[in-house]
Amino acid sequence: MELTNKGVYGNREAWEKAGYQVPTFDYEKVKAATRENPTWIHFGAGNIFRAFQANVCQELLNAGKLETGLIAAEGFDYEII
Repeated sequence: MELTNKGVYGNREAWEKAGYQVPTFDYEKVKAATRENPTWIHFGAGNIFRAFQANVCQELLNAGKLETGLIAAEGFDYEII
């Protein structure tokens, strides 16, 4: 098993058999729709983003209730660190 788009979508059965949940949406279709019509952007892709906003987006995509993905924008500043 390979953790890449090709590895996950091309070998869905192996991932599911191993106990992993595989996205149920068409990744390439969502990526294209997001580029054409971005609808959700989040600034600051830290741990809270990964735990909440990204998960909400994933669940909505899997349920077919969202057609575009979430764009995460991160600023980097040595002063913050």
